[in-house]
Amino acid sequence: MAHVVDDRIVELELASSDEEDFYLLPPLPPILNEDNVEEDYNELQIFHPILGMIQRIEHVRIHNYVENVIRNYNNIDFIMHFRLSREVAYHLIDQFHVSEIFTSLQEGGRLKVTAEKHILCYLCFVGHESAGYRDVADRFGITISVLHKIITRVTDFIMSLAPNIIRYPTADEKEETAFYYRYEKEFPGVIGAIDGSHIRVDKPIEDPNSYINRKQYFSLHLQGVVNHNMKFIDVFVGYLGSVHDARVFRNSPIRNDLRELCGDNYYLLGDSAYPCLKQLIVPYRDNGHLTRAQRNFNQKLSSCRVVIENAFGCLKQRFRQLYHFKLRDIIRMVRIIHACCVLHNMANAREVEYFEAPMEDEYPDIEVQGQHIEQRINEIPRENETGIHIRDEICRQLNI
Repeated sequence: MAHVVDDRIVELELASSDEEDFYLLPPLPPILNEDNVEEDYNELQIFHPILGMIQRIEHVRIHNYVENVIRNYNNIDFIMHFRLSREVAYHLIDQFHVSEIFTSLQEGGRLKVTAEKHILCYLCFVGHESAGYRDVADRFGITISVLHKIITRVTDFIMSLAPNIIRYPTADEKEETAFYYRYEKEFPGVIGAIDGSHIRVDKPIEDPNSYINRKQYFSLHLQGVVNHNMKFIDVFVGYLGSVHDARVFRNSPIRNDLRELCGDNYYLLGDSAYPCLKQLIVPYRDNGHLTRAQRNFNQKLSSCRVVIENAFGCLKQRFRQLYHFKLRDIIRMVRIIHACCVLHNMANAREVEYFEAPMEDEYPDIEVQGQHIEQRINEIPRENETGIHIRDEICRQLNI
């Protein structure tokens, strides 16, 4: 059990006898200086009188984990534990060390958690589905409340980098992506692929049915656009799981930016959930009467847009908290998901070979199975599909 005292979380592990009887204690006064986390936790003893008894509360933590363990990892072990190469991680540490978010902590001259520990704690947390707050806090020798602050600070820091890491491509970058699709996939004019993915969450307390997606589990929606290298050029995250991809797209900034992004020469590729627009080409709907040329077109388009599905797969395989996010604060989860997309762009896609196998995360929630949930799919009016003639022309070119 836990007592919350002045925003501090103190976990009480009580054993008053061999039968392990447990008692509810009255609130304890503040006992930890959360900013000074270099204290020796093995020497921490708290005595609290209850009915004439004295209880000793102690947590066992790993001492000097960063100095004595992490710094001795070889490069592969480091990637497996922290999901980024040592070079990328320590470049991030160097940037964080000089950021205003970190330098502001040094006011007053008190000993703070190092920039190195901030970033490594964060990467450990987001990188492993089994890494709960207690696990990470104990490993790095800090309290849960300090870890909560670390995650907030590092998320804010990474989000400050986002505009320079996830951005629309330059003219040269567009031509590079279009060149790849033209000569490797025989599909002209493509500068990206768009799709949505769902991040599983625990059943929310408020309005839980709005989070149930068509696969029958609670989720948050992540819309992404990637280039041929599986790097995000745009992300839009935060809609509830019940909201259809087309509605998310219609309300996302990139819908209004399509003309600016693609101009007259380029377009994105989407699946059949999206409207067919001048700058967004989607497959022909299979009504059972598609021509051979149309089927060939759909097959080629599918082979091009598989890159976005692979990107989402790599994102979750690297940052495994995204298989099932178990936090309760929705806004906090949305920001961390976005931050993981930023880190994905900084990482080397080939590192995925060092990670654990992908997990199956699209199974129905037991709480949802059997329920009739009103999905918000048929409410969406179709946009005027201005790209149909462009699709027909591409289809004709592909089958000359």
